[in-house]
Amino acid sequence: MDRTGRRPWSDLPPEILSMIGKRLDARMDVLRFRSACSSFRSSIPPPRRDASRFPFSIPHLQSASSSVILCKSAVCVLETPGGASDSGAPSPPRSRWLVKLQESSLGGDVQLLSLFSQRRITYLPRNFPKVIDSLESRIVEICREYRLEYSTSGIVPGIRKVVVSPDCVWTDLDEPGVYSIVEDGRLACWKYGDENWTYLDDQHGCSYDDIIVYEGKVCVVDWSGAVSLIDSSFRAQKFSPSICSDGGGGGSCGDCKHLVVSGGDLYVVDRYLGGNLARFDIDAFMDDFPYPSFNETFDFRVYRLDQRCGKWAEVKSLGNMAFFLSKHCSYAISMHELGGCNGNCIYFMENTDSDVNVFSLEDRTIKWLIFSDFLMSTQGTSDLTRPKQMPSRSEEYVD
Repeated sequence: MDRTGRRPWSDLPPEILSMIGKRLDARMDVLRFRSACSSFRSSIPPPRRDASRFPFSIPHLQSASSSVILCKSAVCVLETPGGASDSGAPSPPRSRWLVKLQESSLGGDVQLLSLFSQRRITYLPRNFPKVIDSLESRIVEICREYRLEYSTSGIVPGIRKVVVSPDCVWTDLDEPGVYSIVEDGRLACWKYGDENWTYLDDQHGCSYDDIIVYEGKVCVVDWSGAVSLIDSSFRAQKFSPSICSDGGGGGSCGDCKHLVVSGGDLYVVDRYLGGNLARFDIDAFMDDFPYPSFNETFDFRVYRLDQRCGKWAEVKSLGNMAFFLSKHCSYAISMHELGGCNGNCIYFMENTDSDVNVFSLEDRTIKWLIFSDFLMSTQGTSDLTRPKQMPSRSEEYVD
């Protein structure tokens, strides 16, 4: 007991410590928890050897006779300790980095990947740590990303997104299901021991845009912004109305829906492409914005689901939060946690380029993000964007 009369965490009863430890679902969190002290270490067992089960082989969606590799990576906030100073000057403050980590199947080594692609980062900034010590560094997992890849080269084409549920350090190998949205919008599922994928028997022929795990349940959103839950029998149950007909969307609908979880709430981010301009007052809109190409993003609308009344509400500001929309995962992060980038923004990439774009909900402009290799840090200038150059209205577009 300290001078304030408070007992240390290590004095908690073993059953309480065990309840806390069993709520940790990431292998790294379990290892850090057990390294705190002897009472923490004895309260929960170490992660099983197969807890890090990725990558592993599963059947190909189009050909049961061949297989593909299911890979997993994690987007994390990495807080590194300040460096020592030989001159006796004060050491620099701790730095925070937004990184994507993937554990190698060989020896447990960790690879650093680009945030918006699967490219391995080989050239690191000078102030990035050469070794990531989990005891000295603070690692907070933001989200998990799953991909289907060939064993020899590249990502399997025709796959929009993949999720795994449940995926916990305490989950047995045969428990998780793998859920995938294919290019035509159909939903497929594979479970351990199955020889083939099973496609959702949807009598209404829904085309799904995105999939996410929300509060332990698999959720999908269709082209209209309606969200459904996928139950254990692989059946879709309606969870929310469409944003296009609910009133929150004002009766209009964009071209692509993204699901994001932020602060325990479920959001739909509606993306508008250049081909959707017919739904807007073009003359009024183009007075302030350059003319986008047919498949280029020019606007976003954000909606939050109010579960108490089962309706969508349009969100005009994200506050200090920022949404990241990548091909294989979408997530939200507080700029108080990271810093170095702007809040109230959506970070995304087009399918046709390698630049990271930043959409501001405040002034509804789109800029390019300036940083190398998609490794984001608190260290740098306060404004890491530059104006995006797009064709003017006077330029003609020919199909």
